[in-house]
Amino acid sequence: MGEGDERFDGLLLNMAQQAGSIDNIFDSFFGFLLRKTDFFTGVTDQKAVEEKVTKYFKKYWKQGEKKRKEQAERNAAADEERKKKAEEQKRKDEEEYARRQEEAKKRKEEPKIEEVTEEEADKIKAEEASAKKDGEDEEGEKDDADDKDDKEPPPEGNGGKTDKYTWTQTLGALEVFVPVPPGTKAKQVVCDIGLEKLKVGIKGQELILDSKLHSKVKPDDSMWTLVDNKIVQITMEKHDNMKWWNCVCEGDATIDTKKIVPENSKLSDLDGETRQTVEKMMYDQRQKQLGLPTSDQEKQHELLAKFKAAHPEMDFSKAKINYGGGGGGFNM
Repeated sequence: MGEGDERFDGLLLNMAQQAGSIDNIFDSFFGFLLRKTDFFTGVTDQKAVEEKVTKYFKKYWKQGEKKRKEQAERNAAADEERKKKAEEQKRKDEEEYARRQEEAKKRKEEPKIEEVTEEEADKIKAEEASAKKDGEDEEGEKDDADDKDDKEPPPEGNGGKTDKYTWTQTLGALEVFVPVPPGTKAKQVVCDIGLEKLKVGIKGQELILDSKLHSKVKPDDSMWTLVDNKIVQITMEKHDNMKWWNCVCEGDATIDTKKIVPENSKLSDLDGETRQTVEKMMYDQRQKQLGLPTSDQEKQHELLAKFKAAHPEMDFSKAKINYGGGGGGFNM
């Protein structure tokens, strides 16, 4: 029988599972030879028996040696490939981080002040006057621009991006992703999540973030983790879980929260009362964007309609009614 003979693998595997250890397997096998064969009792030459056992041991030892060598070569090749990929990824990460830092540096640079001649100054004044006139002409086009803005898609992840981080949010929480130098270790990270302030950076270096938050968070329910040794991911629970944020830190770029559309799957996770409140907010927001009455205005209109029906003797034809709320309202 050679290595490829698997006829008895099922029986031997069952035996090995029941024996539980290599010592018990050998003990059971040689016990079987003693009880059921003349392997031990049919010969008197101990050396001949030992040589026979050693013969097959050496045969399969050599095959095992060959397999170990092949496996070691495969492991070495895989390790080398992983090493190359890791080095290439590290190089790309470092280039990307350097590019972001350079872009942030350029944005921070103040515009240069250039001296101009009197002729150039007069020209600039004329252009400003012309621009002012054009601005008055463009007032009529403002509504068209607003309509165009309304057609733009909602912010990705209901968040935004600055030169220092990107962020997403749900109604009750938000996540902030802060790039750090590739290869950073967790013990090097400084991340302090306060009630109204956030600090993020690397020990021994200037803080990347040291700003007041847009609103309060719950520090005890917030956390951070280092992703791929190059991004600090911060998860913060909002103190007010019924409010959308238009930015993470005060003074940073803002988003238009009117364009936020919560995922339906998230609404299903809310309790009944909270879900009704959120759905009402979403409905009123859409109505306002379309210039239509809000839910409160609709209720007020229904009450007025019932009052008119109950008092036909009263004339409302010239009544001007303002329901408030910023919606489209109704015409009497």
